[in-house]
Amino acid sequence: MRSALATLPSAFAAACRHSRTDSELFQRCREILVRRFQTERIWLTVKSPTEIVPLAPAPDWVSQAVEVSRMASGQTEVQILADPEVANQLRSVSLPLVLGLSIMLELHGVLRERQAALEDAAFQLRALRQVARLLSSVHSTEETENLVLDFMTEVFFAWWSSLYRANGDIYTPKVFRSLKGAMSLPPIDLKALDRALPPGTPAASAEDPALAGLLPPSTQLVVTLDAGTERLAVLALGPRLHERSYGHAEHELAGTLAFAAAIALKNAQLVEQLQSAATTDELTGLYNRRAMEERLEAEISRAQRHQLRTSIVLIDVDRFKSVNDTLGHAAGDRLLILVAELLRQQCRTLDAVGRLGGDEFLVILPMTTPDEAKAFVARVQRRVGELERSNPEFGAPSLSLGIAEAPRHGITLASLLAAADSALYKAKRGGRNAVEVAEEP
Repeated sequence: MRSALATLPSAFAAACRHSRTDSELFQRCREILVRRFQTERIWLTVKSPTEIVPLAPAPDWVSQAVEVSRMASGQTEVQILADPEVANQLRSVSLPLVLGLSIMLELHGVLRERQAALEDAAFQLRALRQVARLLSSVHSTEETENLVLDFMTEVFFAWWSSLYRANGDIYTPKVFRSLKGAMSLPPIDLKALDRALPPGTPAASAEDPALAGLLPPSTQLVVTLDAGTERLAVLALGPRLHERSYGHAEHELAGTLAFAAAIALKNAQLVEQLQSAATTDELTGLYNRRAMEERLEAEISRAQRHQLRTSIVLIDVDRFKSVNDTLGHAAGDRLLILVAELLRQQCRTLDAVGRLGGDEFLVILPMTTPDEAKAFVARVQRRVGELERSNPEFGAPSLSLGIAEAPRHGITLASLLAAADSALYKAKRGGRNAVEVAEEP
């Protein structure tokens, strides 16, 4: 027996080297003892916060077994049980064994915690790199909203998520993701939510009584996207896929990501504002001359490539100078705004309408002949004639209009505009409040 026992330490060391899990280690150690003492009635148990799962359930005879040895290290306790006939022989080697196993298991637990912390840190770094990529590229506001919601949902493994944007006195769900199908997401009272989440509160638990009644019932985490004092959006996250709670680490990460996401959203808004300022007429909100010329060049090119017919309508407000002289420039601006709005209302989705400057407007009507353009003109003239009833200060406003078609009347921007301009002034010379089609080239 002594020669057999002498080889136990090396056998246990080999078991430690070759075992991939704690459960396998316990099974190997038990098998070594079974072979050495030539009995199956030896059993090892463990109590540990790591929740080791045994490879097999304890046999019935364990209820009559006696305790051979017990040892604890930290929160881990190891116990050896055996049949009374072999218990005395086993005691001579059991104490070092249970001590070594308990220490090893405790160290394994510490290592697992450290590994989990490293994995969390690596995951957070990947999330931050994803945000960095978002910040380094320019997207529209709508694209940015979707990207923000997507990566926040993925980072926190949420079953569902929704991005809310302010709309008057409420926050409305702008973008929504869910792995559980459709959900009812009512709007949230803006002032109530802002009181519950004041500036400087990037992330909060939905268990807070002040928030619980405002958010969808299954919300677990609320994240605010604040850029300075401006609240750009609010993100609601539902339960996580692995059913873990949103702890302190998740709140900290949510705050970091929310700050970066808010910057990305603000950047997208600023870019759109700059693009709009470059292409929009400040007074009327229509496209400006530059944007209309670019659009017209594109439509002329498309008409030539695909043998399409595109008409343009050049429009001038009759006797506009007298409105400015008698009522003032503010009144003249109001008239231009009214004309711009009714032009926008009469246009189709594929049409383009803009202000070229002063009281001159341009409408581009793709896939439209001059005769079809006249139907558009008739609707516009009828609406302008109705302005006298709602705005009597302008008297009876009217428009003079010139129509030209590409490529029939011109295959370049300059030639087509010149053809429409000639038709417009023919309408003015004919007494105004009229429409003329460009002459054949």
